[in-house]
Amino acid sequence: MTNFENTLNNTIVNLRVRQIYEPKLNTIILRLEQLKSSANNNNIKQNPIRGIVKAYLDIFSDYDNPIIEDLGYLEKEAERFYKK
Repeated sequence: MTNFENTLNNTIVNLRVRQIYEPKLNTIILRLEQLKSSANNNNIKQNPIRGIVKAYLDIFSDYDNPIIEDLGYLEKEAERFYKK
């Protein structure tokens, strides 16, 4: 499993746990799952998570949370795959 896949899977799991307390995370989780499905099929035609860090911060305003780095990494990698 690549670092991208690991980070994506772990981020989805972490957000699902937090979703119990914040239902607005559902949109972010759905976009991450869409990316996962596209990546598994090598079929990334658009970046479904563009702007995901901002969306997360709009919900939580938690700039020190390490998940921000993971979301940023995933967004950059998805953009790189999309440009191929």
